[in-house]
Amino acid sequence: MSSGKFLRSLRENKGFSLRQVSIKSGVSHTQIADIEKGVNYGTREKLDKILMALGASDKEIEKFYDMQDYEKTPDSIKKKLEEKTKLREVNTTQVQMIELPVYGRAAAGNGYINMENIIRTEYLVAIPGEDFPKGAFIAEVYGESMFPTLLDGDFAIVDPDCNDKNINNQICVITYNGQTFIKRVVRKEKYVVLMSDNPDRVKYEDIIVPTDEYSDLVCHGIVIECRRKFKRR
Repeated sequence: MSSGKFLRSLRENKGFSLRQVSIKSGVSHTQIADIEKGVNYGTREKLDKILMALGASDKEIEKFYDMQDYEKTPDSIKKKLEEKTKLREVNTTQVQMIELPVYGRAAAGNGYINMENIIRTEYLVAIPGEDFPKGAFIAEVYGESMFPTLLDGDFAIVDPDCNDKNINNQICVITYNGQTFIKRVVRKEKYVVLMSDNPDRVKYEDIIVPTDEYSDLVCHGIVIECRRKFKRR
């Protein structure tokens, strides 16, 4: 069963229509229907409102998000993990836990990262034989500007080793004019473009940084991986 069908079963089992859930949650009935059909996953904020309107239990909420986490995981990552484990139970003595600091949220609109203040620590399982760069950190993705590459609520793992030569056409954590974004950086001869991967170019316009404003542009690092399931401290 998919996460969308699971959500629909929750609604139907509790005797709610789409419009009833829409009124209670403030989320349009068409959006709820799309989530149930698997057309889109919805933002975490809207999903929380829908689940609250349904009166879902903690166990049901956890199951729903676990299902979504798995569905959102790229097939390449699933395949890599399957190759490592050969579909057998992993020997827990061989599992490596990595501790990375979380500095804040990076967004399509207003975002904020205070590089002097670690807001919390996250632990994640590393694939055997793979290490993260020195100084790597996590930035939480906020918004859908980088869909389908990055999704709202993802944790982007960032390599702080970046410079003018290696950031071109890379997804980076960037601060510009006091706002922090996760954007694809494209260097042009006379300006830099901060681009969204989301194909909706009307909603997610490019940000143009002219040469005389380069000093206002700070790259905190290059996104090298994203994770969607963590064990909190």
